[in-house]
Amino acid sequence: MTIKSRAGKAKKVTMKDVAAMADVSIMTVSRVLNNDKVSEPTRLRVMEAVETLNYRLNVSARSLSGSQSYLLGFFYDNSIGSYISQYLIGVLKRCNELGYHLVLESCSFGAPNVDEIVSDLTSRYMLDGVILPPPLCESLPLLDTLDNMGIRYVRVGPGLDMDRSAYVSIDDYSATYEMTEYLINAGHSRIGFIKGDRNQGVAANRYRGFTDALVAHNIDPELAVVAQGDFNFDGGMQAAEEILDSGRPVTAIFASNDDMASAVIASVHKRGLRVPDDIAVAGFDDTTIARTIWPQLTTVKQPIDQMSADSVDLLIEAIKADRILGIKLNKRAVLPHSIIERGSTAPR
Repeated sequence: MTIKSRAGKAKKVTMKDVAAMADVSIMTVSRVLNNDKVSEPTRLRVMEAVETLNYRLNVSARSLSGSQSYLLGFFYDNSIGSYISQYLIGVLKRCNELGYHLVLESCSFGAPNVDEIVSDLTSRYMLDGVILPPPLCESLPLLDTLDNMGIRYVRVGPGLDMDRSAYVSIDDYSATYEMTEYLINAGHSRIGFIKGDRNQGVAANRYRGFTDALVAHNIDPELAVVAQGDFNFDGGMQAAEEILDSGRPVTAIFASNDDMASAVIASVHKRGLRVPDDIAVAGFDDTTIARTIWPQLTTVKQPIDQMSADSVDLLIEAIKADRILGIKLNKRAVLPHSIIERGSTAPR
């Protein structure tokens, strides 16, 4: 059976479609497909819907010795940056150490059917659990779908709904506050700031840390030149141009991540200005790019390697707690950050 959209085009059958036809929840469909205990009439109804809709499963991923596949999912937004790339390397390394395999799939944060995409991917690959980096870690339809399916997940650096699930993060507010204070103590009072993606709670937390630090040092936040970015190089370049063309001179620019900070340095150099002599630049994350640009970037260090390993550990622990004890385990790991001083900043 083929399901057609309103436009008449064939649409991929998802677990949500199976659940609707069988008149059960997505979680019940997941339990049936994972050979968990359900009543026989319910199981037959679900399997009949699967057959009618010709819903195809990739059952090869399921371990022959039991119901655990030892497959974890890593779902990322299409606008992948250096932070996610480095985080992914750490996740792959930890999975390899623990005997798990990783399924990588891109999902657009703004897709109207992100819940259906995730439902289909999770069931198709028989994933034991999922790691969600930003911004997907804050997609409520996605989180609701995983909860309804009974799939365990760990969020990376969420800025909203902190009590909902297991997560790994740093204190973004405090980290941004401290970097702003570092710039102020270096003699800067006219500071530009580039915000992160407006769809991410973590971006709001970082901006709040910036403005609160200014207030604490008797600097009016209205004097700061603020531009909107979106955590990537192109957005950082556009925001840097906006700040530099504002007619309000700054002596330092603090970007909400390293990708945007590298764009700031490029923009400053393009104008024949010097970093840090004319304008100091600071970033956030301490990704590889912070050490490969010139001058090297002063930045907030997130312990990305440790965070990635911890996210795998917390996820596996949650999966085992669910399977063995039947409990929902939502542990959190908030790791320490630090200020890494390099050549892009200097006292005035």
